[in-house]
Amino acid sequence: MASKKVIWSPRASTEFKDILEFYLERNGSANYSLKLLETVDTMIGLLQNQPHLGRNTTDGNARVISFSHFLLFYDETEKEFNILSVWDNRQDPKKRVDA
Repeated sequence: MASKKVIWSPRASTEFKDILEFYLERNGSANYSLKLLETVDTMIGLLQNQPHLGRNTTDGNARVISFSHFLLFYDETEKEFNILSVWDNRQDPKKRVDA
């Protein structure tokens, strides 16, 4: 079975980039950010093969899976696997804007 093309939404790209930069700056080292990047890549590969691992969200098409302190929101089409959002649960929930 061929893997579907992974598409990052602009929102997910920005959120994940901000998370990686935050930990790079906070820790003064790229180690945690690189580990997180590796973990997300692994999660996406796993979800591409088993897309129903995540639970349904209130949006009928989107699903979410949690790992460590993060939530990964995604959906899929016949040809694509879409990353919709990446959220660090340790952030202030008021910063989370549903869009």
